[in-house]
Amino acid sequence: MSSRKELAGVRIDICSLREALHKIEHYIQEDGLHAVEAVSMKTVVTAGEEEEVRQCLEDIDLVIPSDKEILMELGVTSHKWLEEAREHRFASEALRNIARDRHSIYLLTDTRAQMNELCSFLDHTYGDVARICGDAVWEECEEDTEQIVNEINAVAPHLLLVMLPTPQQEIFLAQHRKMLNVRLWFGVGTENTFTEKKKKTAGLCKRLLARRKMKRQIQSYEAEGEEKVN
Repeated sequence: MSSRKELAGVRIDICSLREALHKIEHYIQEDGLHAVEAVSMKTVVTAGEEEEVRQCLEDIDLVIPSDKEILMELGVTSHKWLEEAREHRFASEALRNIARDRHSIYLLTDTRAQMNELCSFLDHTYGDVARICGDAVWEECEEDTEQIVNEINAVAPHLLLVMLPTPQQEIFLAQHRKMLNVRLWFGVGTENTFTEKKKKTAGLCKRLLARRKMKRQIQSYEAEGEEKVN
């Protein structure tokens, strides 16, 4: 059973992997653009600090935690759900289903290194099944968002897979959502490690620091709420 919760004022959807994948399947078959994002701890912190990012997440159709620490802060205790978040199963399984159904995919990453890693992952994991219809690297386009949007619209993909850092990713969607000719916008950010081979040990110190920042953000938000009440 799905539910919608808030963490430090940031909207988060809590649902099983199966239900989330079912929603993805539904979105990609419908006309018009639907937006989905796998949010990291860094996204939660940034959204707590920047109203534009927070509002963008509020307008997204499905916001799924990509870090188990977010679920833990929301009181989720299911070992299965925590493991799925830790292993970034949502992103990898969603891509598997989209590739299997032969939906076209356009890739947008922040750097060339990220694009190479993503393409290597897709080729190794899904092979020729994945229908990649185009790609763009943000840094190589000199942040010319109009050019990026035009290139995406020229091929009108079913899926736009976006790997940009927060808040860049959310601002890009907020500013261009009405212009994009795609069925599904899927933002996975640069914190999501589903393309890495060593998922379990990747960036342990970085994760601990991110969780500490998120906890401070939660405490700050709660303190502000108490001040308003008083």
